[in-house]
Amino acid sequence: MGLAITASAYAVTPADPTNVTWYDCGDESGNSYLSFTLPTVDVNGNPLDIEMMGYRIYTDDDQIFTFNSAQYDNIWGSTTDIYQYSWESGSDLQSGGVFFYRTNADGFERFFNYRIGVQVFYLNDNFAIGGVSNIVYTEVFPQTELPTPGNPSLSEFIDYGLPVGINLGYEIAQDFDGNYVGNDYTIDKYFNGEEYTKLDASKLSFSIYTDNDQIFTFTPEMFPNQVNEPLTQFPLSSVTDNGYIGNWDIHFGDLTSLVDQVDEPFFTWRIGIQTNYTDGGQTNSSDIIYMEIYPQLKPAAEVTSTSFLADWSCNAENTFIINNFIGDGCGYFLYVVDKATQEVVLTQNVAPTNTTVDEWGYTVPLPGATYMVEGLTPGTTYQFYVVVKQNTTKSYQSIVQEVTLPAAGHGYEVGDVNHDEEVSIADVSDLIDYLLGNGTVCQICADVDEDGEVAIADVSALIDKLLN
Repeated sequence: MGLAITASAYAVTPADPTNVTWYDCGDESGNSYLSFTLPTVDVNGNPLDIEMMGYRIYTDDDQIFTFNSAQYDNIWGSTTDIYQYSWESGSDLQSGGVFFYRTNADGFERFFNYRIGVQVFYLNDNFAIGGVSNIVYTEVFPQTELPTPGNPSLSEFIDYGLPVGINLGYEIAQDFDGNYVGNDYTIDKYFNGEEYTKLDASKLSFSIYTDNDQIFTFTPEMFPNQVNEPLTQFPLSSVTDNGYIGNWDIHFGDLTSLVDQVDEPFFTWRIGIQTNYTDGGQTNSSDIIYMEIYPQLKPAAEVTSTSFLADWSCNAENTFIINNFIGDGCGYFLYVVDKATQEVVLTQNVAPTNTTVDEWGYTVPLPGATYMVEGLTPGTTYQFYVVVKQNTTKSYQSIVQEVTLPAAGHGYEVGDVNHDEEVSIADVSDLIDYLLGNGTVCQICADVDEDGEVAIADVSALIDKLLN
């Protein structure tokens, strides 16, 4: 005989479950138990058919729990929906509750961080889930609001050059007694004798960010004997004074030689640090604090047959390397090189272009600068780069950019990639070749959609230009 189903079953919404309670086995390897009472009526008070009913379990922030056959004998595979045929008196899945195992045993990752809930569903005429109740929760463990760690501070970035590598100094916020503190810490707490926000060092970690908010991955190949698996959050409790990753610095050792083999540096213009605090499967993080480490050199702009604009202004929050210039031999140095002859045609010391006034009223430079390079030879391809010199032993070099100037008398037109003084299908071919890594183009001519970069979108824009 089949199940007795009425035509009205399709629209049935069950009432909410009641008496939702939780028994925790504690630190023992025992059985924790969620008990509840399933409804006997729908939301309108009409009686329900128990054989058409089932339930789901939810955890924390409405995360649905998945049951699997490795833990529960009376299901197959894995499922989030417990149907009536799975219920069995005396088994782990029952009509009035569910058993969970070792939820708080030592070394066991518990299923829930702070709450667990039940939702009842009712099948429709096609034996698919129709109406559902609200999720009724009960507290499993106390819910505590995680502190947010204070912002780390960056002290310096040292590039020793190949093959030694680079060294980054940093500091995670602490109070006067060396306790790690959250973002609600103020100096008044110390003077008034109030308690600090103390963070458990074993729950602290830090992350490294590069360039455009790209997170850095620590790997065993990069940091042997210190990293066993790829990590984007490095535990503060794992740092060592005599290793690559110390208490106050990250030493990349000879890793730049590994980077040199693939010709792709870890960082091209800035580096950032973020502090993380993790507890019970949740993480709160500080702001990402950045430092400019190499000038952010952009493609040439405002290109004419005899000049172009070099621009390496940036938005790094920390301007350490330009705030520590000492004397005339330090600062930004722009180099322009004839690509064909490799002759240096210009070496220019450039002061920071813009300044700002700090909170104490001092005028300080903003990161980066711009410089108009003039007096060049039409039709020539140039390479250019910027070096920051702090003293006689330290320098920071940008990536190398390349620009081909239009021929003499050529008033360039956007889209005239090959400089033959007309925009044609040949320019489309040359632009595609450039994007595939073959040849060079005038950036200002090839940037057809004028978004500041030469990309595949410029091919579409050039084709549209030809069609119109």
